Amino acid sequence: MSNRILGRIVSIALLAMMTVNAQVCEEKVLYNGAGTPGQMDASSRTFPEAPEWSANWGEMGAMKPPYIRLSGMKNVKADWIGALSLAALPRNVQGGSLRLKVRATQNVKFGVWLASSRGTGNVVFSDIPANVTRSLDIPVEKMLGAGLQRVEKVWIGLFGVPAYQYTTLFVDDVSLSCTVSSVQEASVEAGAAVADSGAGFTPTNTVAKSPVRTSLCLSSTAVPASAAHSDAERKRLAGLTTAAFVLNYNEHRQIRESLESESVTPAESRRLWYRNLFFVDRNRLRDSVVANPKGVFDEAVAFAAANNYSFMPLLVADVEYAYPECQDTLCATTQLVKTRLLQAGIPSSFVRGSKLKLVYDPYFAVTQRNSLPQVEICTAGKCAALSVKGSLELEFESAGVQKISVKLTAGGETQRQNLYVEVK
Repeated sequence: MSNRILGRIVSIALLAMMTVNAQVCEEKVLYNGAGTPGQMDASSRTFPEAPEWSANWGEMGAMKPPYIRLSGMKNVKADWIGALSLAALPRNVQGGSLRLKVRATQNVKFGVWLASSRGTGNVVFSDIPANVTRSLDIPVEKMLGAGLQRVEKVWIGLFGVPAYQYTTLFVDDVSLSCTVSSVQEASVEAGAAVADSGAGFTPTNTVAKSPVRTSLCLSSTAVPASAAHSDAERKRLAGLTTAAFVLNYNEHRQIRESLESESVTPAESRRLWYRNLFFVDRNRLRDSVVANPKGVFDEAVAFAAANNYSFMPLLVADVEYAYPECQDTLCATTQLVKTRLLQAGIPSSFVRGSKLKLVYDPYFAVTQRNSLPQVEICTAGKCAALSVKGSLELEFESAGVQKISVKLTAGGETQRQNLYVEVK
């Protein structure tokens, strides 16, 4: 019986796809300031101020008033995001592009992505110079994948906005170039139901040990950290140890203290994974030893933002490095000692809502080993294992700062640490 029902759904879905393909693409204006109202979801908005929907600051190149204006300032460096719920949405699309004009009063990293009936898509970033109007034309397939899509919201964001910098973003002429208006809603929903039978994030096939990472959300790769050791020093140190990284003692001490700290803020907790991996990576004795930690971290940040900070990857590190240890009381002589860094992290200092879903994907692991650490996570006294390529949903009892306890086990070693997030 279940096979016959599934067969009927598939048939309806295929009919829907064929019907869509038979339609002519039609451009649909979502916002141009003229009778195309909308709103920004307050529950998910992190822009400091609510948007002004019919702003008029005069003509700014190709941007003519009225347009959407978002302004504000925060006392910390932050990402500002929000979902535009536009009156012309939802809309069925088959390929095509999302088009919009953007402008800002400061140099900004602008991101845009779409929410569909299947979930949120990939973030596409653009560097927008101050006081320059940019017309963006972004393939829907790049954000949501190929095939029939039902676009429900347009997400926009500014990423890494400096503290105490008043910034204004303007958005205008938002449209979808290939909407299909004549498809029967029942057929569309049937097609979406089939597509959603495997709903949820599909783990990547990344080999964690490989130093290569293909882009998931970002359009460009991060630049590697500058090497701390000269070529001559690299060669000298390589003759003293088999470790691929050699840190100074102060860097080693900071790493150890950070893993044992019980009094860090959520913002500090967020930064520690990348800071410690930066110490390690910059002290490499040769290039392309492990995946670029900055690139992995940036992709994790974009992933979290695209999923409204309620679904994000667990960042994992399992690397071996050496540091100089004193051999006498005056530290006149030292010896390089190898140690292992086992560390977990999450890419956001806050969680949107009372539940957080974590995924353990090899893409977000930095390691030299063939196997990944075992992970156990505890919140509010409840503990559960998080398997590789698996996911785990955590539930927080209240808002405010909350602690997530993580235990990593690998090669007979165990590291316990606490991560802190603010539940909003």
